[in-house]
Amino acid sequence: MQWIAIDLTAQRAWLMDGENVLDERRGATPAALVGDWTGPQIIAGMPDAKEAQTPCKVLPVGGAFPTVKQASPAQRLPHAAAVAGFLDQHEDWDGIVCLVGPQVHWVHVSAGEIVSFATSVTPALAPSDWTADDFDRGFERGSDRPEWLLHLLASAQAAGAPDGEVLGLLVGADLKAARPYVLGQQVAVIGDSPLVSAYVRALKSQGTPVTEHGDTTLRGLIALYRKLAET
Repeated sequence: MQWIAIDLTAQRAWLMDGENVLDERRGATPAALVGDWTGPQIIAGMPDAKEAQTPCKVLPVGGAFPTVKQASPAQRLPHAAAVAGFLDQHEDWDGIVCLVGPQVHWVHVSAGEIVSFATSVTPALAPSDWTADDFDRGFERGSDRPEWLLHLLASAQAAGAPDGEVLGLLVGADLKAARPYVLGQQVAVIGDSPLVSAYVRALKSQGTPVTEHGDTTLRGLIALYRKLAET
């Protein structure tokens, strides 16, 4: 059966035949994404869909992944399609899914539910070019004194520190803040961002069981399509 998988958040879409990709396109509007394609639509990031409140099932009811909202602390996850895609390939997995994209979301997943999550804006501040030695030096300082992050960044800027050191400061402070989520958990870092490898490196340095994965959003849309086809 032909259908359309749409990720509105990342402005991309796929024309599908069952679980096989026939075509792919990007576009700034839903109309541009669909174009001349026909068939039912499975959508991630529906802005007008009713928000899901944590705790909530990763796979929603209906043909759209809504925004996931958390009251305390106040956080918003654009959609859970990438989480669903990861769980589709790792059944009965419990732990932390670290989604690295325009923001970083630390998502606590258990029994097929999003229990809670924490969000940081690290990617909006982070440079993309870095070396391991520079990163490690910044990470050690950022994780040691995260409350000094703004001062450490100012000092790095004044000293003309390399980009990797700045990235290490940011990831170090982020990981220290996420420690209540990460401690004692296995972590899956997911995304196509160049920062994914930085988070994996940081987590490994702390002795955290961690795996690295590419973007799993399409896999999540396929999982929801399969669920609806079976009902």
